[in-house]
Amino acid sequence: MTTEKMTIHKALCELKTLDARITKCIGETEYVFANKHSNDKVNGMTVAAYCDEIKSGYQRVTDLIKRRDAIKRAVVLSNAVTKVTVGGKEYTVAEAIEMKNHGIQMLQTLLKRLERDNRAARNEANQNNGEMLEMRADEYIKSLYGNTDMKNASEDIKKTRADFIAAQTFEIVDPIGIKAEMERLEKEINGFMVDIDSALSVSNALTEITVEY
Repeated sequence: MTTEKMTIHKALCELKTLDARITKCIGETEYVFANKHSNDKVNGMTVAAYCDEIKSGYQRVTDLIKRRDAIKRAVVLSNAVTKVTVGGKEYTVAEAIEMKNHGIQMLQTLLKRLERDNRAARNEANQNNGEMLEMRADEYIKSLYGNTDMKNASEDIKKTRADFIAAQTFEIVDPIGIKAEMERLEKEINGFMVDIDSALSVSNALTEITVEY
């Protein structure tokens, strides 16, 4: 059995190299071939020598795959238990990587949706309140009472106008406290993104694994 210690950083670098080497080796060897019985040579070699070369090539590939699998397994097991702190929150390395690759994107999508909905709701309210609503109220009074000077209008007319404005005013309905939620999400996202790469780099440089195969 081969036993070797290395840092996670070295393991990750070697895994990239191994993937390329394995792909190259697989493509370099013809593992089985058809040969006329009377031919005693293949590619300039005796049949026996060519078969030995195939076996050697196959052994190289399987040895590289075993090493690659052993390193990958050790990295995965380490990532499942090694802890890092990112944005003030503790994660295993595996959790932090998952968060970096997928989870943080969902939070970013959620934040964008909250910002869009908040902006749209406030724009709609602003467009329908204020001067626009005052003009609609005046048109409403005009349709009921004709041209009316509101300064000298009766209390009933003034009340009718006020009731119209009250009924037609747009309000922001905010069940989740959207401003606070946007601030919380933005803080969580920014804190994570600022820390994640350095936290993983430091962890990978310091964490040592044992590779066995």
